[in-house]
Amino acid sequence: MDLEAHYKKIWDSSIQKFGSGEFKPDQKIDVPSDDRYGLTLLIRPSLEVRLKITEMLNDLKPYAPDQYYYPVSDMHITALSIISCQSGFSLDQIDVDEYIPIIRSAIDLITPFQIEFRSLTASPSALMICGYPENNSLAELRNSLRTSFKQTSLYHTIDKRYILKTAHVTALRFRTKVSDQKNFVKKLRSLEDTLFGADPIQELELVGNDWYQRRQRVTLIEKYII
Repeated sequence: MDLEAHYKKIWDSSIQKFGSGEFKPDQKIDVPSDDRYGLTLLIRPSLEVRLKITEMLNDLKPYAPDQYYYPVSDMHITALSIISCQSGFSLDQIDVDEYIPIIRSAIDLITPFQIEFRSLTASPSALMICGYPENNSLAELRNSLRTSFKQTSLYHTIDKRYILKTAHVTALRFRTKVSDQKNFVKKLRSLEDTLFGADPIQELELVGNDWYQRRQRVTLIEKYII
């Protein structure tokens, strides 16, 4: 997959939609009763990268002050959603200890890798930071996990929503339509090519999480060292 072309394609499409007022606000982001929960293997960018993302968001906020900006603590890359967030699910419905060694075995097969974070992409519902893995390790990990879980009877929802191929960091979700669309788009274009840094990926986390990976709702299950 040509990640750069993919990111650019959805960026161009979304920027055009923003300019004509086509946003897809998240209707559940401020709903206290939202109980969607899941199981995720994730990568946390370094604090340096996350702070750089926060600098960019702070620059953007005056142009869209009412939106949901991810705090530093919640920024992440989804390596793979093992159980997609769904209403009524909780960790006590599964034996998490059975998931840990399967993921460990898959991680043991890959070589260390680096992710470069540069430029922006978007969808009508969110703004994202583009991540570029330097080799195929992340793709190999995802494919290994897909194969491994299909060979078990463990509950999972891998690939049922979509097949994950990117390495993006969601930085903003829209609560509502942006009122000053013209200046918002102009500002986004000025930030499009921002460089956020590069990280050697040495650790992954298996977590229980809500839809937004809010720190107060995340349960750390296991840390894996590559």
